[in-house]
Amino acid sequence: MTSHGAPHFFALPDREDAGAVARRLHAAAPGLRVLHHPSGRPWIIGEWADEDIAVARAGTDAVALIGMLPRRTVELSRRVGRLHGRAARLEGLSSAIPGSFHVVGSVGGALYVQGTAYGMRRVHHTVVDGCPVAGDRGVALADLAGAEIDLTSLALRLPEPLAVQLPPRPMWRGVTDVAPGAYLLAPADGAPPRHVLWHSPPAPERTKAQGAADVREALAAAVAVRTERDGLLSADLSGGLDSTSLCAMAAGQLGPGELIVGGIPGDESVNDDAHYARLASAHWPHVEHMELTPEQTPLFYQGILDDGCRTDIPAGVAMSRDRATAVISVMARRGSRLHMTGHGGDHLFFQSGAYCHDLIARRPLLAFQRIRGYRTLFGWRWRPVLRQLADRRSYRRAVAAIDLTAPGDLGFSTPQLAYVAPPVVQSWLTPECRERVAAGLREAARHAEPYAPTLGRHRELSALYSGTQECAAIAEAGRRAGVPVTMPYFDDAVVDAALSVRPEERADPWQYKPVLKEAVRGILPEECRARTTKFEGTVDAVGGLYRHRDEIRALWEDSALAKAGLIDADALARLTERPGTPDLKDGAVDSTIICEAWLRAVA
Repeated sequence: MTSHGAPHFFALPDREDAGAVARRLHAAAPGLRVLHHPSGRPWIIGEWADEDIAVARAGTDAVALIGMLPRRTVELSRRVGRLHGRAARLEGLSSAIPGSFHVVGSVGGALYVQGTAYGMRRVHHTVVDGCPVAGDRGVALADLAGAEIDLTSLALRLPEPLAVQLPPRPMWRGVTDVAPGAYLLAPADGAPPRHVLWHSPPAPERTKAQGAADVREALAAAVAVRTERDGLLSADLSGGLDSTSLCAMAAGQLGPGELIVGGIPGDESVNDDAHYARLASAHWPHVEHMELTPEQTPLFYQGILDDGCRTDIPAGVAMSRDRATAVISVMARRGSRLHMTGHGGDHLFFQSGAYCHDLIARRPLLAFQRIRGYRTLFGWRWRPVLRQLADRRSYRRAVAAIDLTAPGDLGFSTPQLAYVAPPVVQSWLTPECRERVAAGLREAARHAEPYAPTLGRHRELSALYSGTQECAAIAEAGRRAGVPVTMPYFDDAVVDAALSVRPEERADPWQYKPVLKEAVRGILPEECRARTTKFEGTVDAVGGLYRHRDEIRALWEDSALAKAGLIDADALARLTERPGTPDLKDGAVDSTIICEAWLRAVA
């Protein structure tokens, strides 16, 4: 298989025709590891480290956990001994064990494959020569099945921010994605596989104090899963609240020579991240702190011609891969065995205010107080704010009403209080591409269902589900840079703890991440916990667009998207010569770069 050494697995049902699939996998990659069903047939085939798997067996049942696991998984053996051929009894297993992992079961002949609740680890499946095959990497299943890329799915990812507002759609024809919070069950009787819901997000009913205590406990357990592993642990230390909190917890759990932290200082005339990183690290004398020099720090858009990073979706890391992995590359040279990042903290503890759409019916005075705060923070204008607050259409009607001819706006000053926003349909998209987008929109409107009963929670979950996919791609880029990457904020228990807090207590324009700040009281140095500033990297992105315009223009000289009929490469090349043109403002070209890099890598 074309996995390029990436950890991955395929899961096969307990049936005769699975043997042919197993032989095909071994022929393509003879070094793949294999586990067997209790019957002796091939069950799990792939590539993984010994510390990334735990297996327990009892009679005709067997269960494997694959991923970021604690050193001891006593609960696994206990739970497997109580299955007695009933796969549904596996549903609560991942909630009882901290970490981030897949659950793969062979239970009474049935195949059970489950990812994480919010999508950091996903499940996909396809059919190969009549045999259902599941796996954790959609791109690997597409290779195995010879699946074709769905060009309509790709086209929908070009106008921004269209795809993340729509019901999810697989990138390959014939490869099916299992939604976060559901598992795949292939029955022993040969019936078609089905998806079964095993997790629902908690109701947001807890107070800030209650939620902070839960977050503290869950986050400490998540970090402990990482710190108990052998070898040197490294971690991002940007100076921001998210990464600094994780570093503080890890520093409290590790001794001298066991942890190294680092980051990119940036332009300290406008960015005080490095100041707070140094303040924090001074409290941990046993922890080494390194900072990249300006010469070691790539700008955005450097490295976009690297088409070796094969991911399940076109992901944002493609436009800044060298920058995103700069610290990781240094840590790899220092001998790090695992690199921890603060990705996910913004998804859990910082919001754009969409919850005010729900809050206005329960607590209108508080809702308008918060909206005034977000107006101050983001520069919103009252007219679009009031229009969006008054919009009470269902999610399906909102999707059906998306107007591709309306002017979209990618700027921060656009309110985000509705189900969807008009997308930016770039001038270089071809008529064929526009037709595909319109057709995809019509199809999406027919089956659009919200993730939650309220708009605010739907928006939050949508951002989480798309965010975990993006971060899985960052982890893949980090692995290619030399170190496995892990993100504790996306562990199920941490997300559940955060989402259980009332949104108006978790997100406040007048306070920065109040729940997380309370959760790390006494752990994070107080001067860092009290920080109220946050750097925004648009200036760095604009500089990269100018510096690397030749590299960007080279993408369009032999464009895969142009060959697929989706973009006018000549028009885009002319625009790239003028990075300051309004057509490229606010990152309008980013989605095209991302899709171009992805298509080159996977096609």
